[in-house]
Amino acid sequence: MKIQIRIITTLFCLFATGPLLAQEPESPKEIRSETKLPGTAAPQTKIQALLSELMTRSSITGLVGENGGQHIFESGTKFPNLSGLKAGSRITYNREFEYGGIGFKHWWETWEINLEYRTTFKNQRTGEGRDEDFLLGSVSREKGTKIDFANASFYDTPYTFTGTQNFADGRGKLKMKDDRIGFLARKYFGGANPDPRKPGSGLYLTGGAYYTYYKYYLYDVMQWIATSPVTYGPIGIGLSYSISTWEVPFGFGYRYSNGTWMYEASLSGNIWYSHFRDYHYQRNLNFIGDSSGFGIETNLGAGYILPSWLFFVKLTEHRLYGEGSFQTQGGLSREDIISNYSGRYRNYLSTKQYSIEFQVSHFL
Repeated sequence: MKIQIRIITTLFCLFATGPLLAQEPESPKEIRSETKLPGTAAPQTKIQALLSELMTRSSITGLVGENGGQHIFESGTKFPNLSGLKAGSRITYNREFEYGGIGFKHWWETWEINLEYRTTFKNQRTGEGRDEDFLLGSVSREKGTKIDFANASFYDTPYTFTGTQNFADGRGKLKMKDDRIGFLARKYFGGANPDPRKPGSGLYLTGGAYYTYYKYYLYDVMQWIATSPVTYGPIGIGLSYSISTWEVPFGFGYRYSNGTWMYEASLSGNIWYSHFRDYHYQRNLNFIGDSSGFGIETNLGAGYILPSWLFFVKLTEHRLYGEGSFQTQGGLSREDIISNYSGRYRNYLSTKQYSIEFQVSHFL
């Protein structure tokens, strides 16, 4: 009986202690300090905090637009040229194209900076181009000054010579590529705020710089010449024209926002400088020169505001008027080659255009 009791007791102890023996002993937990000493924060954390603070006062914008208007290159004189003619030339380039782009804004207190890039992405068909050669007579007028500060007048037309008679006229298809970079800064006054989500209204000053580069090709040209008999027919590709322009605008505007709707209007004047190359394929002749002058730009826009988004529509009217000089290089005829050594010739550049643009901005 005692043996049975001992056996039962022994078996009970084995079953009771079996699970305990099967468990592996746990290693002691690592003791970590949860307290961070001052000045021990990682440098990346400080940079991330700075970037986060900057982003809360920034937005990124996608935009699409439609441009229209004309750019005109003119040259001429009422004094006889190398061929004995009192003559001039006018080349008209349509500025009708679609574009897209991206922008980035950042603001602090009452200041705002804006960097934008617009492009046609590739060569686009832009309608018709025209190359005219004309005679100048006693009734012809040369009105080169479009913005006349002395007489406080503004002559809003891209044409310089009037009262002329064409002796050659070529019309053809146009294609072009356009790229534009802009940097603008604003200073707000009164109740206006650079963050459109905050209600307020007031004036602002604006200024900055634009750089634009575009290149045209005039092709499938049909040319008319006043010979006897008249010459008319296709000549293929007519010319290429490339130009780079720097503009420095400065002006003022007004902004109103109630936190849901925003309205803006602005007026700027600018000074500009251009370098151009006009190449005539049929004559193997280059016109290479520089021009400068004054311009004016107006903007009118309206936007709808959400907590993280801004939908904005803007209408822009843009004018550039100026003059300069060019020098010829190359040529096939005797007169063209002699012109290479005859100094510089006066020219006028005028751009009259508008754009309708839709923007979608996301507040970061």
